[in-house]
Amino acid sequence: MSGIERVGPVAPGRPGVRAAAGASAGFLPLADMGADAARSAGAAASAPVALDSLLALQQVDEPAERDRTVHRRGQALLGALGRLQRLLLEDGDQTDALEQIRSLAEAMPAAADPGLADAVDLIVLRARIELARRGG
Repeated sequence: MSGIERVGPVAPGRPGVRAAAGASAGFLPLADMGADAARSAGAAASAPVALDSLLALQQVDEPAERDRTVHRRGQALLGALGRLQRLLLEDGDQTDALEQIRSLAEAMPAAADPGLADAVDLIVLRARIELARRGG
């Protein structure tokens, strides 16, 4: 069994590409690279991979995140409509509830999921009907 005498930084390369037969294994001794070059080479090799991965994840998750936001805002709009209903039954002041309904209905983003988009459109329609009934 042979021992390892010294460990150096990994040589920069492309992920998923194997070295050809007879080529170096990818490790360079510390003597071959300066300390600054070794640090910058390691950072340069890992940064593009990390950025590409993060951007890919962000693009894949974008419609799902938008749907979660639309779902939360739709739930908030339903809650505001329920609050308005309670205030009508109690004969309370409705101005704050109407303002909340107006702001939620106007700021509703479009959903990526067609079923969610249809449901939220109906909720927004109901909110606009209540606003029109009360002069808002």
